[in-house]
This record gives sequence, C-alpha cells and structure tokens, in this order.
Amino acid sequence: MNGAFVISLDFELYWGVRDSKSLEHYKENILGVWEAMPRLLNLFSEFNIKATFATVGLLTFDSKEALIAAIPEQLPHYTHDAYNWYPDYLTQVGSSEKEDKLHFAPSLIQQIHDAGVHEICTHTFTHYYTLEEGAGIVSFKADLEAAKKRAHAMGIPMNTIIFPRNQYNSEYLNVCKEAGFIGFRGTEDSWLYKPLSRTKESSWRRLLRLIDSYWNISGVHCYDWNEIKDPSGLYNIPASRFLRPYPGKKLRFLERLRLKRITNAMTYAAMNGKIFHLWWHPHNFGKDIQKNITFLRAILEHQHTLYKVYGFESRTMNKCYSIINNYEQR
Repeated sequence: MNGAFVISLDFELYWGVRDSKSLEHYKENILGVWEAMPRLLNLFSEFNIKATFATVGLLTFDSKEALIAAIPEQLPHYTHDAYNWYPDYLTQVGSSEKEDKLHFAPSLIQQIHDAGVHEICTHTFTHYYTLEEGAGIVSFKADLEAAKKRAHAMGIPMNTIIFPRNQYNSEYLNVCKEAGFIGFRGTEDSWLYKPLSRTKESSWRRLLRLIDSYWNISGVHCYDWNEIKDPSGLYNIPASRFLRPYPGKKLRFLERLRLKRITNAMTYAAMNGKIFHLWWHPHNFGKDIQKNITFLRAILEHQHTLYKVYGFESRTMNKCYSIINNYEQR
C-alpha cells in the first residue's frame, strides 16, 4: 500500500487562544487568518491537497444570538478560572461575523466546504480541555452533542475529532466512540508529545520540542497503515510534525533545517508506504503570511515529487479510515 500525506488544521480563531494570548499581542495573527485562509485554499487547490479542517463549533454561527442558543447546558467548571468563558466572556463577543472577525467565521467555513475536497470535522464545540481540572465526562458528552447537532444543521458529516491542545485519554476516546466518531489525531509516539494538562507542561519539554523542529531528536513519526487502530475502536492518525510559523529574524538562518526535518520524514514515509501527518493552526499563518505560504509551498512541491515517484498521495483523515476499512475487509 502506498504512503499518504495527511494535513490537518485546527481552526479556532480567538476561541482557541483567548486564555493564553492577549489581543494586544495576538490580534494580528487572528485577523490575518482572513487573508491566510483563502491563500491556503488556493495553494491546496494548486497542488491537489485534500486537508482536514477541525473547527471549533462556536465560530460557525451567523449571529451571537444563534451562538448563545446553542451553548450546552452542561459546561465544564475548570479550576483555572481563565479557562471558564461562560457567561462573562460573551460580553466581548460581537453580534456577527461582519462585526467580529475574532469569534465568527461561517464564510470561511463555507469556502472550505465549497472547495469540495476537504474534510470538516470538530475541534470540539467550545474548545474543550479534557485534561484540565474541572473537565468531566458529562460536560464533554454535552459538548460533543452540541458539535454534532451544529454539524448536522450545516449538512456536514462529522467523523473526526481533533482535541484542543492535543489533550485526551482513553476515557474520553471511549466517549467519542460512543458518540459515533470514527477517528482522531493522536500525538507523536514520544514522551515529548505525551498529552498533558497545561499545569503539568514544562518549559523544558517545550524547549526540546522546539529543538526537535530543527534536529531529529524524537524520530520521524511516520505510521504503518495496520498500526493506527486505537484500543477504543477509533482510528488514530497520529501527528507527525507541527508546522511551526516563520520564527522571525533570530532563527530564520535555521529555516533550511526546519524544512529538511519535515521533507526527510515525508520521503521516509513515501519510500516505506507509511502515513505522514502535518498539522498547524490557520492563525499560525496570520502573521508573516507570505513567508509562511512560501515555506508551505516548498513542502507541497516536495510532496508532488514524492507523489509522482512513489504514489504519495494527499488524503484527508476520513479518507484514511475508508482505505484502512477496505483493506481490513479483504
């Protein structure tokens, strides 16, 4: 079986970083998504890329009124108060996409849908943190129900879940299976990337992950088709590499190493019939847009070469499930 090139994007706008990044420092990145997303879609079209877009349910609505009406009755009560957004944070949310491009993006979702080749899946309804204190199964089930209900109203099949901040464990995976999901994006098979709450995360581990973006200290993280069935019964298409944004002038001299770290793993996957999974957030491209697009173009040019030589084709996560399922039924 040929290898596969998988891209997933965590589409969240300010809902995904409101508790960690101030608007004063990050507003440019969020608003930059409105330029970056159409350019990403055009680039994907040019290279015949089929991507998976994991979308926070809250940003899909046309109005604040509709958003509020869809909020689940059961919400988590996180111990860390900054994670709790309801109801106080709603005072900072505008009335619609026209007024507030930090919290609404139905027109961008429509652009993704209109492309006709991409998968739209859930990044949970409320950007839910499963491993933070105060999270729980009851409120998580309510979140998934809200996400499924919204997807159904939009006419979007919802087979994949990508967990915010890559936080998950077997208990929550079992809930996803019961809710009808088919697969998820797991983390790399290394202690550097093991799912943890923010309180248990360390600056040392973050530093090592940064180094790992330039020099291979954790492995290539490419996956055999027959190894991606999770004990929960879900398919797990784990991450291979996070596509970090342009690092600025201080680290730009290392850009060739950052690119090589990615393309070397892609080549390994293509030559050995494995899956390579690249992921990032659209807001990572919201600043230095041209530099980030140029870097991504180099990656996609390499994938195009690998496709011609090894049949290393672009696949959505959902398509990967179909391929595996068909293979298992032979």
